[in-house]
Amino acid sequence: MDLDWIQWGDAPTWFGSVAGAVALGFTAFTVRQQTKQLAAQQKINEETLENLRLERKTLQSEVRDRHTAQARQVKFTFELVPGDDFPDGPESCWYVAHVTNSSDEAIINLTVDYQGLEEPQAVRMKPDGGLMDQPCTAGPGHEVVFSSQHTYMGRLDQIYPRCLFTDAAGVDWVLDQDGRLVEDTPPTGSGESSE
Repeated sequence: MDLDWIQWGDAPTWFGSVAGAVALGFTAFTVRQQTKQLAAQQKINEETLENLRLERKTLQSEVRDRHTAQARQVKFTFELVPGDDFPDGPESCWYVAHVTNSSDEAIINLTVDYQGLEEPQAVRMKPDGGLMDQPCTAGPGHEVVFSSQHTYMGRLDQIYPRCLFTDAAGVDWVLDQDGRLVEDTPPTGSGESSE
């Protein structure tokens, strides 16, 4: 084999060119591999972010459930009692509201507001029927009965019974005549500055 045609003075240039081509090929391979790894990592990050969002939503739901757990165990029912035998005549009536605390802890500041009538006239603890002051406390498993003042049948559409109480965590609640439970938050913008 005759290698005389090679100009050996250019051999280092050739070796440099070959080495440069190999380095360029290796760099291109490395960039392509890193691009694939970055795309895979981005997909993993997106899946992780979605999982974290779902976990956060689940945790918020659990916190909300724990926050309302005791309040949801308070039952509020009421009935209208016609006043046939009362001095006010057959058109008179009054409400009797029953509040049952089915939770494992006491509720405090318990009262029934008839929104359209004055405060209830009588508050009795069942089953003994003893009179109580209001607002009152209902222990676990206790039922409290609130009797309203007398009114007339023609005024019933102006009266909206609701139960107000504070749970063991100190949260104030309103339970309305339709069974809707809402947290009773103080009105904002009362003129006080938080600075």
